[in-house]
Amino acid sequence: MRRLSSLDAQFLAAEHGNFGAHYSGLAIFETADDTTITAATMRRRVAACIDQLPPLHWKVLTVPLSLDHPVFVRTEVDLDEHIFESTLPVPADEEMLGEAVAGILSKPLDRDKPLWRLDVIHGLPGRTAVVITLHHAAADGIAASEVLAAILDSDGPQPDWALSGQPETEPNPLGLAVRGLASLPVRGVRALKAAPQTLAHLDQVPAVRALPGVQTLTQAVRRDGDAPPLKAPRTRFNVKLSGARTAAFGTVPFGDIKALKAHYGITVNDVVIALCGGALRRRMTATGDLPAGPLVAYIPVSKRSPDAPDRFGNAISSIIAPVPTHLAKPVDRLRFAHQAMTDAKRRTSAAPDTLLSDVNDPIPVPIFGIAARGLMELASSRFTRPPINMVISNVPGSPTEMTCAGAPLLATYPGSLVFDGFALNITVVSYQGGLDIGIVGDAKAVPDGWELLADFRHELDELSALVEKERSAD
Repeated sequence: MRRLSSLDAQFLAAEHGNFGAHYSGLAIFETADDTTITAATMRRRVAACIDQLPPLHWKVLTVPLSLDHPVFVRTEVDLDEHIFESTLPVPADEEMLGEAVAGILSKPLDRDKPLWRLDVIHGLPGRTAVVITLHHAAADGIAASEVLAAILDSDGPQPDWALSGQPETEPNPLGLAVRGLASLPVRGVRALKAAPQTLAHLDQVPAVRALPGVQTLTQAVRRDGDAPPLKAPRTRFNVKLSGARTAAFGTVPFGDIKALKAHYGITVNDVVIALCGGALRRRMTATGDLPAGPLVAYIPVSKRSPDAPDRFGNAISSIIAPVPTHLAKPVDRLRFAHQAMTDAKRRTSAAPDTLLSDVNDPIPVPIFGIAARGLMELASSRFTRPPINMVISNVPGSPTEMTCAGAPLLATYPGSLVFDGFALNITVVSYQGGLDIGIVGDAKAVPDGWELLADFRHELDELSALVEKERSAD
């Protein structure tokens, strides 16, 4: 049995209506025909390694009277209930595949079973798509990539996550309630100890930033009242989610990203933020809704060490940073992104690694769900300033080729979460010589995800041409 942390539990508690806190990874394989990778293929592969992948066995149980956060218990898994197969209509293309992925993202996972699914999708000429979907309560982005890697071919050592024993008998509800009551004083003491550090960095927590006075309070606690507060403008992304999602994906040369990094003496993440800023500026200029000031992004940061024994659940912290949509020149956007990320990382390094859990821990568990959903309501309300505008994430991937049943993996596109109040997510993953981009949005707020992807490419092309021009002039 595994008790969820308050951060893990938040992803379950916040689910309601049109919001499901799961995300998908889209893997594209080069295949000779539709028999290379099938649902049967993936059932065999998952069956061979499922005992090394604890989240695929975890079923969520709630505690009576909400006296404690939910728990995961190990259960038997019927792979036929988790692994599916479909074929896109002819003639199939990437946009059709994007619609299929968006459909998967739009449907909540069934809590009566372990919170995952895997879809094999045929139809793209010479390629097969595999979409693996996991609930965020069970795994963060780094952990999810490790699950996918375990299912693929591997010549190296396998991770030592083996489960022991048989599926667990569901715990006695009374025992869960008693344990929850007994843990209340411990949680209270822990929250009290963490309070000074937590109060100083509340403005680093995306949804909490929506509460009136939070930025003023944190500045007073930190004693840096002269620093201008980082305020997000209202945009079309700051709305309640509808019932549908949109997904767009593509690859740009990672070598071009690294060339910009080297030429300007900045980081890959700086380049990614600048490219997002340029792409969003182009898109919002085209649609006539570009705000005068910079957009503000939440950028999740992994806090799990490579040798940590617990590889699952969430070990993330938070960067809140401005995105240079307000600057007309691409080079100015690069320089702004570098300085903004340098300052934001300094802020984040001063905050505890457990900040996102520390904020949740003091909330009484019986009202935890109400509080989580209330914050989402507030974040998407027109009566408060948006806490942020979007989520941007940069995840390192494999520099070497990966395969499944001998089929080369061509790209791995992330399909991450959107929330009430910030209905756009741009996540990138490096793989071999490419940077794979996944754009997920609410279908009503972001109907132009593919156009935004094209704008990302145009921004990179313009910056790369500028670098070549400056090199030629030297």
